[in-house]
Amino acid sequence: MAYEVTNNSTVHGFSTPHGFSTPHKFPTDLENSRTYQLLQLVKQLYPTGRAFNLPEGGNFEKLHVGINRSISRLIDDTKSIVDKSIPDNENFTEQDAAFLEAKFGLFVAPPIDLESRKKAILRKMAYPSNIKARQNPLFIEGQLRLSGFDVRVYENKFLESGEYVYKTPNDIVANATVKTQHGSTQHGGGSQHGSTGFKVVANSEDPNESFNIGGSENLWSTFFISGPTLETVGIVDAAREREFRQLVLKLKPAHTVAYLLINFI
Repeated sequence: MAYEVTNNSTVHGFSTPHGFSTPHKFPTDLENSRTYQLLQLVKQLYPTGRAFNLPEGGNFEKLHVGINRSISRLIDDTKSIVDKSIPDNENFTEQDAAFLEAKFGLFVAPPIDLESRKKAILRKMAYPSNIKARQNPLFIEGQLRLSGFDVRVYENKFLESGEYVYKTPNDIVANATVKTQHGSTQHGGGSQHGSTGFKVVANSEDPNESFNIGGSENLWSTFFISGPTLETVGIVDAAREREFRQLVLKLKPAHTVAYLLINFI
């Protein structure tokens, strides 16, 4: 009797002939699924006796398929919870970001892209990272940069002629004017180099905050935030100004004042 090809025929059948017309059966959705993979693992755990046989399509196998589907859903749900809780993956959405920002008290302006928001959340989740020297300028700088702000922090303490001296923002700007040409850089209303034009972060996240440190004897409590060098004006997205100021306010020691040599554009 000639072999009859049916929908159940495969190339691995005991009596299946080999040749040009040999049927090739594609794997089913079940065979491609995690449920099927778990089923194959379960079969390896049972003894080989007849009582533990799992015939294909039988009730015993169907029981395991149902259990394995529950396990598969548990795996997917667990992975989803982790993905939504830690902003380090492509499955982390803007809705997830909004939830964690509200939880951690982060200020966010609508135009900020998701990647910048994820960096800010990761920084907040890691803070304080068991770092003891949290008042160090490098720590403040590192936290700002982890949030996506390309700035540097400089302590107001400069060694000149064998002695440490403190400087005003005007001193820094005057030095920059001598060394460099400003070119096309626009300083704007928030970065003017006049005696009253420097923006500060002292006690408020208000972009228009004003603060008088008093005489030069109080300059020890100030520091500078600027660009790649002290004499270079840093650039920060104007949409993130309040977020930037809020972060500086949280990071800096309460008794200090930050001079912002920053253009918010």
